[in-house]
Amino acid sequence: MSTYDLRKKLPEIARRDVGKLEVTRNRAPWIAKFWPATSYPEGYANREPYCAAALCYWVQQWLADPEVAVAVCEEYGLLPRQLEKWRPKSAGAFNWIDWARANRVQMFDDYVGNILHTGDIMVFDMSHIGVVEDDNGKTLVYTVEANTGATGGRDGDGCFAKTRQRSLARKFIRILP
Repeated sequence: MSTYDLRKKLPEIARRDVGKLEVTRNRAPWIAKFWPATSYPEGYANREPYCAAALCYWVQQWLADPEVAVAVCEEYGLLPRQLEKWRPKSAGAFNWIDWARANRVQMFDDYVGNILHTGDIMVFDMSHIGVVEDDNGKTLVYTVEANTGATGGRDGDGCFAKTRQRSLARKFIRILP
């Protein structure tokens, strides 16, 4: 059975923040909501980069969907009450790789033979993270990312839909196949 309809809900949740900008460096009401979903809630007060905090929040919201929760629980042998403890909570992009390893979540590199899915998580070599919406089947990946900018850096001024080179990925993480 295809999980496409469930997986596409993750970038749809992320898209709700696209176009929102910081009020001051790493601060805005829409950014504040991300930090309680992390293991580092004081990150907002400390004006820390928020790309992974956003992913923590988006995944938390995604897992709150009953259909998504059932599918993820079935995939990983979890009970619904275990999802909140199980989900990624790190505000550090590279820590998502450690989380995926520890939880036997599928990961792969930027090799073009590895087919991307909507809803995959792209962990960048530059310590940045975003959610995959689509790809061109070759070298480009279409993502939604927080704490980036119009020019595409890893420490920007808002949330944007981006077109990225696949080669920028350290790893891709696939929560649902």
